Amino acid sequence: MAATARAGAAALFFVLAGCATTSGTPSAPAPVGPVEVVGSEPILAAADLGDYGAILPSVYFMADGERHAYFIGFGEERGDQRAFHATSADGVDWTIDEEDPLAQLGLDLSPPGPIPGTVLQADDGTWVMYLGGLEAPLLRGGVIWRATSDSPAGPWVADPEPIVGLGERGEWDDLGIDFPAVVRTDEGWLMLYGGVGNADRESSSIGLATSEDGITWTKEPEPVLRPDLCAGPDGRVATLARLLPTDDGFLLLYDRGRETGAATSPDGRTWTCASREPILRAADVPGSEGIHTMAATLIDGKVSLLIESLIGQGGSELWLGELELP
Repeated sequence: MAATARAGAAALFFVLAGCATTSGTPSAPAPVGPVEVVGSEPILAAADLGDYGAILPSVYFMADGERHAYFIGFGEERGDQRAFHATSADGVDWTIDEEDPLAQLGLDLSPPGPIPGTVLQADDGTWVMYLGGLEAPLLRGGVIWRATSDSPAGPWVADPEPIVGLGERGEWDDLGIDFPAVVRTDEGWLMLYGGVGNADRESSSIGLATSEDGITWTKEPEPVLRPDLCAGPDGRVATLARLLPTDDGFLLLYDRGRETGAATSPDGRTWTCASREPILRAADVPGSEGIHTMAATLIDGKVSLLIESLIGQGGSELWLGELELP
């Protein structure tokens, strides 16, 4: 069933599925959340993509006044997954392209294949995608790649080598990294990504990398956000980063173990818990068995979210949500 393929993909896609702040003492929360679920029905089912049981919202962004998204459909068997590009005027009704936008990527990757994390436009008008992937035939050790296209819809062609790799042996992210969340800043480019290490495979944290040109990246040696930031000493998961610019810095939404956490930062390096309680959990979505992840973008001064809600038999469906900026 879809749960078989899903299990391999959900382990932080390349090993991170669990749940680690800059200190073990939670800081005072800032007012963020909760997420408001829009409507009483899901906006997309996995079956809307084809013969799939689970659907992951990989990227969500605006281009020329239109909403764009990349979804990943997961089928019954390991390796049975595919990326889809779609557009929408309102976030509810989506038009899904038939062509595979990653068919020309040029990478040989193990399941679950390429997982886009961010799409944005460069100064020269071209489009840039940052994605996670596991080089074949490896079973773990995902790294981060860069791809380019003339259109936000693709087709995409990847650079031949990863742009952000694993940590050295013994470092906190020496087992796998993924889900790059990238924004442009006045100083250059800033990336948050999930990571896990061999020393503690059950705990994941979020790291930081910076770049002057979006191509050559420098990683910070330690995580900038660990799972105890909002969840306290029992926290084990901080991954699947979604990074948004605000007037005062940045808002981060992330998975804290089938629930959604939020943090704020003036510079992307020092993070403050924005809500001690999760801003989104299963009870907030009708019929949900857990919140796996979401994709987020800014629209009309609010955060618009595509929420992946887990349902029976290892499947998932997508709901639309909204969140006020802090």
